[in-house]
Amino acid sequence: MKTASIGTVVFLVIISLAAGEYWFKERSNPNLPQAQNSSSSPDSTASGSTDTVASPNSTSSEVSAVKKGVSQKLYTGPDVAQILAASQLIPVKTSETSLLKLSAGAETNVTETVLLKNNDRAAFFSWAEAGEVKTLFSALKQALQEQFSPQVKDLVDETRTQETGPPVDYLSFMDPGISPERVVFVRVRTRLYEFHIVQGQEDAINKVIGELSK
Repeated sequence: MKTASIGTVVFLVIISLAAGEYWFKERSNPNLPQAQNSSSSPDSTASGSTDTVASPNSTSSEVSAVKKGVSQKLYTGPDVAQILAASQLIPVKTSETSLLKLSAGAETNVTETVLLKNNDRAAFFSWAEAGEVKTLFSALKQALQEQFSPQVKDLVDETRTQETGPPVDYLSFMDPGISPERVVFVRVRTRLYEFHIVQGQEDAINKVIGELSK
């Protein structure tokens, strides 16, 4: 069985090939709205001090962008910080690196935090906003398919429709060769979210995913 460290190295090699199209497009369109990045620092745990991270604020208002002389409307999603606060989840700084960040180009700001609930780790959380997020997600899925170990299970890859909301691309799996926790990716409009969910915290995180999917 592959170790997580070896898996990360292989993942980086695969991503460098799979995400080439995404990087090219992002460099060609530097003015697309992106999430603000929070700098990483050593992991905070329940037993030590916890430095909270202020997630970038965003509203449901429209954001206009010009691409090759054509006006396009990019919609931002729900306020991440407010949703986490309402769920009593505290984001703290971490030195963990997400699969999303390994996949994204340097032009894409990626926020990475650990979410604490009652001073215990509930999930590792990462997200980004980019105009070419569908291309990024496709490259990420391609790399993961080549990286999955024989122990991968509970794989779900589907597009979910909502009566009053946008379609949601959903990818979830368990693979100890990649992460000891359940990994979930959610793509909504121009945002891509990544969660590594601690066992027993699924209900709390699923509620957050539901709110972020609006």
